[in-house]
Amino acid sequence: MDVAFELTPLAAAKLIAYSFGALIYLFLMVLILGQRRLRRFEWLLFALMAALFMWNSGNLLSLNLSLAYGVAPAIHERFARLIPFLGAILCAPLVVHVHAEYAFPLPGTAGRVVVARFPKRLLIALFYLPLIGAPWLVGRLLGRLELDPLVALRLFVRPLVLWIVLALVVAAAFNARLWQVSRHLRPARFHAWLAGIEAFLAAGFAWAYLARSLPFFPQGGLGGYFPTLLMLLAVVPGGLVAYSIFRYNFLDLRVQRNLIYSLVAIFALLIYLNFVRRLSGFLEQRDILPSAVTEGVMIFILVVFLEPVKKRINRALEKVFASEFARVQKLSAEIQDFAKRSGEIEALKGFVEEKVKTEMGLERVTLWFGRVAIAVGNPSGPPSKDRLLPIRRGSEVIGVLQVAPAGPEFSGEQIAALQLLADQLAAAIELCQLIADKVKLERELAEKAKMAFLGEMAARIAHNVKNPLSSMKTLVQLLEEDPSLGERVREDCRLVILEIDRLNANVSQVLRYAKPARDIDRAVDLSKVVSSVLTLMRADAERRGVQLEFAPPSGPCLVKGGEEAANDIVSNLVVNAIEAGAPESADPSHRDDTARWQHPARKVTVTITGDDSGRGQVRLSVGDQGRGIPADLKAKIFQPFFTTRAGGTGLGLAIVARRAEEIGGAVECVSPLGPEGGTRFLVWFRAAT
Repeated sequence: MDVAFELTPLAAAKLIAYSFGALIYLFLMVLILGQRRLRRFEWLLFALMAALFMWNSGNLLSLNLSLAYGVAPAIHERFARLIPFLGAILCAPLVVHVHAEYAFPLPGTAGRVVVARFPKRLLIALFYLPLIGAPWLVGRLLGRLELDPLVALRLFVRPLVLWIVLALVVAAAFNARLWQVSRHLRPARFHAWLAGIEAFLAAGFAWAYLARSLPFFPQGGLGGYFPTLLMLLAVVPGGLVAYSIFRYNFLDLRVQRNLIYSLVAIFALLIYLNFVRRLSGFLEQRDILPSAVTEGVMIFILVVFLEPVKKRINRALEKVFASEFARVQKLSAEIQDFAKRSGEIEALKGFVEEKVKTEMGLERVTLWFGRVAIAVGNPSGPPSKDRLLPIRRGSEVIGVLQVAPAGPEFSGEQIAALQLLADQLAAAIELCQLIADKVKLERELAEKAKMAFLGEMAARIAHNVKNPLSSMKTLVQLLEEDPSLGERVREDCRLVILEIDRLNANVSQVLRYAKPARDIDRAVDLSKVVSSVLTLMRADAERRGVQLEFAPPSGPCLVKGGEEAANDIVSNLVVNAIEAGAPESADPSHRDDTARWQHPARKVTVTITGDDSGRGQVRLSVGDQGRGIPADLKAKIFQPFFTTRAGGTGLGLAIVARRAEEIGGAVECVSPLGPEGGTRFLVWFRAAT
């Protein structure tokens, strides 16, 4: 609502103050809207910037209309008065709301709580309450265009100023408290400056409009040099916010520095051209210099200063590059250090994704490896704002870094920094893989050392336990055959023989697990091994009520691994399947066949199939109709001495896994097979050509 009738030094000062205010707050509005996702606080900050922009741009428009027309047309005058008035009355509650929202975040969120249990909503509501009378004040202001704005609102100027002063006092108190509780130097300085400026503005407005008579000047407007100084000082908080965003990513609002330099250069050029036009008109009106001469001199001055400005911009860009390079180097060093400590690719993947996202201010970061990386690097879907940065080791692509910007698009320095980071990630990935391979090798060596110790212990067991067991069994068998003993004693002898056989089997299983298989490179007919094992176990399976099924292939099925390893794999899987598929009441110690008639026969199915993928493998499948294996136990079933069966050693499946590893094969468990349970073990052998 500021006006002037001629370009005096005071009017020029007002033009400068409002021009800077309009430009800075317009820039902040564009910057905030440029973010991809705005939270409630960002929307409130945008509203405050918009209100301050309305105040500065409206007064700037009013000044220019007065200088151009003297008395502007009514419609222009209404528009020029309405914009700054709305901005002024919105500033007071928005200033309090923004500061309260910043100092008192929502419960459950990380933020800057100043005082516990502060009545934030009540405070905000009190400052929004005067807006109820805004429509009436707007009507009064627009209905008396012939009067100066301060005269038109004479009775309400002081309450409005008091409202704004109180808002500035509350804001200064918030920033003063934030200055005290800030743990870091930069935020503390920022809040200290804001508190001081807001306190000075509150005192200045109180002195200019409350403690003294209202400044009614012949030229109209809001006052002389001191109020104009206050208007210029009111631009400083916006400049502090813009500088903090630019240098320190204040409020996590990240900007493109090259865009800022471009905008600043454009705004400076526009201001300079406007200044040239004003100055040339001013000098020509007073017959000092023709406007053409003034414009020529000002353009020459601009050319003279062009080279120093260019050097200054180059130095600024060099600093930007140096800071981005230093940040990337620091981030790369942290990733390298984590790779050394971790040695796990998946852990490194999670660390890189989280760290790069936080440090680079991105919305999403995904690191891909192997075949997935190749598929991601060759997208067939619609284009998006995501960037795919290949991670190369020489000419080989070992990964892809997929990144998505937090704003509408990437800045130039972000792209350069991410490309540099992607080039350095290859070393971290390779280091992590080397450490993982080293750890795996150390574990294998430790496992082999353990197996060697177990083998030595098993040999001692064979010498110290197995031979005495054989002697004991012979003696007990002789006692069982003695006709002079009673039937009760001979029955006890038979039980002792069964227990000796069980102990002997357990010791033999430990020996089999501890000793590596022999002749693992020799070819063997897997079909014959399966047929032999099933022939030996068919009687025991029938006693348990289990039916064995095997359809041998039409011809020989030669695999590598040797007969001993193949026999261990097949026999342990079949025994495991028989025990899992047997009815619970079927007792294998019974010597009659009654158990198999008490329950419907369950099947154990053994199949051998060739590999159609051309990888030279043969697959052995052993399936049962038991209860199945719970999901939480599937990862443990191949561990030594893990068992869920009473009396079991837990070595059967461990032997299968070890033999499969020794012969260069693999084993897999599929369970359950359906709603009723069932389990299938799949073993891949190398085909012998």
